[in-house]
Amino acid sequence: MYRGKLQWCSDVIFYMLNETRYIKLLRKMDLTKDYFFSYSYHIMLSFQKNLSNSKTGVAIYETMFVWNEFLTREIHNQLQNTHWTVALVYGFFKQATFKISSQDFILTLIARRSRHYAGTRYLKRGVNEKGRVANDVETEQIVFEDVPEGSPFGATSVVQNRGSIPLFWSQETSRLNVKPDIILSRRDFKFEATKLHFEDLVQRYGNPIIILNLIKTLEKRPREMILRAEFANAIEFLNKDLPEDDRLRFLHWDINKRPRIKAKMALIRLSDVAANALELTGFLHCQLIPTSRTEELQKLSPVSCDDRGDHVKEDLDEMDVEMGNECDKLRGAYCVKVSSVQNGVLRTNCVDCLDRTNVGQYAYGLVALSHQLHALGFVDVDNINIDSHSPLAQDLMQIYEEMGDTLSLQYGGSAAHNKVFSEMRGQWKATTRSQEIIRSVQRFYRNAYMDPGKQDAINVFLGHFQPQEGGPALWELNPDQHYDVRKHGSSPTAERSRYESHYKADLAIACFSLLNCFFYCLKVTLLNHYLVVIVLCHCFMPVITVSLSCNHLTDMKV
Repeated sequence: MYRGKLQWCSDVIFYMLNETRYIKLLRKMDLTKDYFFSYSYHIMLSFQKNLSNSKTGVAIYETMFVWNEFLTREIHNQLQNTHWTVALVYGFFKQATFKISSQDFILTLIARRSRHYAGTRYLKRGVNEKGRVANDVETEQIVFEDVPEGSPFGATSVVQNRGSIPLFWSQETSRLNVKPDIILSRRDFKFEATKLHFEDLVQRYGNPIIILNLIKTLEKRPREMILRAEFANAIEFLNKDLPEDDRLRFLHWDINKRPRIKAKMALIRLSDVAANALELTGFLHCQLIPTSRTEELQKLSPVSCDDRGDHVKEDLDEMDVEMGNECDKLRGAYCVKVSSVQNGVLRTNCVDCLDRTNVGQYAYGLVALSHQLHALGFVDVDNINIDSHSPLAQDLMQIYEEMGDTLSLQYGGSAAHNKVFSEMRGQWKATTRSQEIIRSVQRFYRNAYMDPGKQDAINVFLGHFQPQEGGPALWELNPDQHYDVRKHGSSPTAERSRYESHYKADLAIACFSLLNCFFYCLKVTLLNHYLVVIVLCHCFMPVITVSLSCNHLTDMKV
């Protein structure tokens, strides 16, 4: 009898401990940072898709970029509508007003991070069986005229995409190796998952799909080269079964092949690629007029679309589009006249889809801005290209750099490596080197020690893992792509002893691995004494953190 009561008490205590740990995991999701929403605009959709919904009269509630979809799913199912919830988008949002030719325009940069296959750098790589890739982010650049409320105005939008290389590949999180080997974890001879990924892109954006691949082509020890060769094989294989007009456009440029190339020259070459891509896909250009001034609609030219992306064309093939009631709350009802739409997308990637990808996306954004301003009548055709050293280009670069840092912190654990941006600004090289090394150490530490907990928090928040009574707890599973069960039914005592041994071992490993990372950075860059002191201070801050963690095991057990 007493034994049964003791067992019951033990189960209750263990259940409470698990519940408290799940609560602590959820608290790691800081909803005050990098999340945004709108009461009057479907912020999870691009501007073009918002216009498509308005034309059909049906609000398509796409959930790919809605990070509270799991938390609001039951509400939607019970009420059969989405009016009582707000879609929460994770990524980056920035809006600023600029002036050119004595005219004001508003630029909005939005990055929407996909909730599918979401996670951290080494724990989410490549593609899954459904064709979802890691670090999948849609970036939209919207430019419209800054006019008094109630006045007609022109608006433009261009969308680009980034995402991990859509193959089954991984890198083992290593506390002793700064640059882990890249492993093709599974051979997909028919590239089924890769095919699903690109079919999804076509469904989202239309054709053509242009792939800008920025990984290395030459290495002493093959790492990225392995991915490049397999990715090229995949594209070649998939294109065999596609009509010529729908084939994937694969562009490769090794931005690191000539490390001494000036940043300006690298930007020029990327801008040439961007200009060709923009010519193929086009961009959205429309004019919005308040319904009270509909007589001005007669002055507008009819919609102009080509044969690319029929599913997009069908949504926007009428001249007049009346915005729904949700827009009434913000700016009043508008009639929309569409001049052109975007069909297809530029997809940029490097290994992490962070540092080099940021440069590629800025180059595309700068070229797109030139054409957007021309479409709105701010610049003439002779001055359509914006000088990369002009104040406007510098302001745009700062916004893209801020976006890159934000996305890098979310996925990689540190701000982005902005060597090209720093060189474009003429920043002192010694300062740039010290900054790059500090960020490398920060990224290494967080990937090795903090990402598993962060990944667990993301999986619980998004509903990818849902605790089941009698089932294994989240921390009893491997923090990998598929969550293979490691062990079942561990007791609180066993859990406590396991964590104590792990944290004590972490202190010694942290000292060794961070020093290893530091000396790796020394091999790459020549440092003066001042920089050594700075980097050493930043290296050993994580060690102090781990040491403090060991002294607070009781708090961390729960």
